[in-house]
Amino acid sequence: MSNAFRYGVYGVGRIGKVHAAIVQEQGQQIVAIGDDVQAAVDAAQRELDLPSVQTFNDAAAMAQALAGKIDAMIIASHTKDHARHALPFVQAHIPVYLEKPLTDDLGEAFAFVEAIGRNPRQIQIGLQRRYDPALLHTKQLIQSGLIGDIREIRCILRDQYPPPPTYSSRGLIIDMGIHVADEAIFLLDEFPNEVWASVHRTRGYDSPIDEGGDTAFVTFTTASNVLGRLDLSRTHASGYNNETYIIGTRGTIHTGRFAGYPGPIHVELWQSNGKLHPESKTFEMTYLKGSYPEFLPRFDAAYRRAHQQFRADIEAGAPFAVTQNEVLDAQVFVEAAHRSAQHGSRRYRMQRFDDLHQYRAACIANGLMDNEGGAG
Repeated sequence: MSNAFRYGVYGVGRIGKVHAAIVQEQGQQIVAIGDDVQAAVDAAQRELDLPSVQTFNDAAAMAQALAGKIDAMIIASHTKDHARHALPFVQAHIPVYLEKPLTDDLGEAFAFVEAIGRNPRQIQIGLQRRYDPALLHTKQLIQSGLIGDIREIRCILRDQYPPPPTYSSRGLIIDMGIHVADEAIFLLDEFPNEVWASVHRTRGYDSPIDEGGDTAFVTFTTASNVLGRLDLSRTHASGYNNETYIIGTRGTIHTGRFAGYPGPIHVELWQSNGKLHPESKTFEMTYLKGSYPEFLPRFDAAYRRAHQQFRADIEAGAPFAVTQNEVLDAQVFVEAAHRSAQHGSRRYRMQRFDDLHQYRAACIANGLMDNEGGAG
C-alpha cells in the first residue's frame, strides 16, 4: 500500500490519543474517531487537530459506516469494553490494533476469542513490550545461551502515581499485571503452571479509585522449574520503573535498572566471573516535551515500532506477532494471580491448550471461571 493508511480510532481517552498521535506523526491519516463519551470526542478533535473527521458514539455503527472505507482501526476504550468494541470491526474485516487486554472478565475474553477464532491476521494487541528494543535485546541474550539455563525471572512494574479518577480497573493485579505477565511469558517462551499472590496497602498512598491495594507480589513456577515473580506497585516516588532480572546457571541479565526518569535503559549481562559481558547495551528513552502519560518516555519507541509492524503485516498479509491468542494467555495468568490474592495467597494451577474448549474447561476446573464462563 503506497499511500497513507486511513485509520479509525475508537476510545480517545489518554492512551487512545497517544496511539492516534503516533500514527499521525508516522504520516498516516485519521479519518474517523469515536468514543462512548461525546466530551472525549470533542477533546480529541481539538488536541489532535481533527476538526472535520467523522465522529461516532457507537462502535457498531462506526464499523458499519466505515467498512471498506478504512485500512485499519485502533480500539483504546475502557478495558471492560475492548472486546465489545472490537468485535464489529473484526466482523467487518477491518484489521484492528487493540489495546490490552481483551476485557477485564476472563469468561468474556474466552467468548471473544471463540467468536473470532485463533486466526492471527485479525487483531494485533497493544502489548508493546514485545517491540521494545531493550527487551528484544534481552530475549536475544537469553536465546544465546550466555547465562545458561534460567533459574529465576523477576519482572518489575512500578508507577509513580495513582491512576486518574476516570480510570477503569478491576484490581491492581488484573490491570498492572497484564503487562509483565506477558513479558514473562514472552521472555521465557513458557506458560506458568502455578501461581500465588498477595496485594498490600502501603503508607501514604491516596488513589481516586480502589484497586484492592497499591502493591502486589505475584510468584509463579513453570514446568521447566523456573521460579518467577512479578512486582507491581503505584508507589515508586522517584519515577516510572520497569526492570527485569533473569538469573541463569552461568550469569544474570538485568534490564532497566532505575537510573533516573527519563534516563538510560541498561541491558546488563553479568558473567560468573563478576564482569560485564561485552554484549551488554544501553538504550535511550524518549525525552518528550509538554504533558504526557508517565509510561510514555520508556515505551514511546516500542509503541512506534508496534504500529509500524502492524501496517507492514497488513500490507504483507502476514500474521501479527501478538494477537488475541497471546493476550488470552496473559489474562489467564493474571486472573489466577488476582484470585490467589483474594483468597489468602492460595496456590492456583494453570494449564494452557490450543483447543479453546479444552482451555476454557481447564480454567473452570482450576477455579478461574465459573461454569457459565464468568470470571467472578
